[in-house]
Amino acid sequence: MNKATFLEMIAKGRTYKVTDIHLIVDDFPVFRVNDKLYRFEEYPPVRKENLEILVSEILTEKEKEILMKKKELDFSFKDLGGNCRVNIFYERENLAFAIRIVNKEPLSLEELNLSAKINDFYEDTNGLIVVCGKSSSGKTSTVAAMIEKYNKEKAYNIITIEDPIEYTYKNQKSIIRQREVGRDVKSYTDGIKSALRQNADVIMLGELKDTESIEMALLAAETGHIVLATLHSNGIIDSIDKMIGMFNEDRKEYIQRLVASNLIGVIHQEFTEGVEGEEKIKVPICEIMYTNNGIQNLIKTGKISQISSFLDVSGRKGILNKQESIKELYRGKKLTPEQFEKEIKALRKF
Repeated sequence: MNKATFLEMIAKGRTYKVTDIHLIVDDFPVFRVNDKLYRFEEYPPVRKENLEILVSEILTEKEKEILMKKKELDFSFKDLGGNCRVNIFYERENLAFAIRIVNKEPLSLEELNLSAKINDFYEDTNGLIVVCGKSSSGKTSTVAAMIEKYNKEKAYNIITIEDPIEYTYKNQKSIIRQREVGRDVKSYTDGIKSALRQNADVIMLGELKDTESIEMALLAAETGHIVLATLHSNGIIDSIDKMIGMFNEDRKEYIQRLVASNLIGVIHQEFTEGVEGEEKIKVPICEIMYTNNGIQNLIKTGKISQISSFLDVSGRKGILNKQESIKELYRGKKLTPEQFEKEIKALRKF
């Protein structure tokens, strides 16, 4: 397989609304569509030499060195339709590819079927917004849609720090500079430190990975910036617990105060099967928390579990629980009556 065939395969993937492509030695290329895997037998099974040729054609010398040394490489790859996030790794001493296909331009919050409650976050001019969920729950797409809303509506200086870059933006009212970890900047924390000297209004941080990136994001928020970041977690309460719990006991009270003072809100999402007309699509069930005075006090005093009582009341500003999210999707005709009943029943089990 050469670069031309690789580009052709990605183009076909875009046509079939594929989200991921997997290339494994001695198997057909595998496409993921609506969370289901299909072998794409239009192409022959992948051979070991195919992937070795592909690596030699699409990687720089530096990237080849990293792959040989670490046995794994994450990078962004530009095709004719947009960007792809590519992970190359070794399995059974063979190369393998996992390719995430990204839209050429970010979709809007409405196009992603996200709740209008997110718009409440845009009233704040500084603070931290966390988008959380499990892997492949659409966190990156949501953050991109939020950045694009700032881009269209505000005259902001936006700096993104990503690993790797996925969506690319065209400057509208705002100016956007995108920095890729490993190519443009050494680390997330270095990128945040630099952004503080680059007159940024909005800083987008690909992921809150460790104590240093969390503390830097909170300090950037405290000094007057809007910070958008993702976090792998199982829910809103889990996200706040995770951010604070990473720190040693002697620093927790300080971090609790920082989170309480600077957290604009948290958006948690997970995908379920929905519909658009007669077509099956993935739709996000969301839980949204805007930090009001009551929630702020609970975070400050370490009573994180009690936040659930605020999430039960969806009528408040920036607050949406899963049950109301499911109802919103049903009212918007994104769930069939059968899907609606199934999701509500699943929720009641908890």
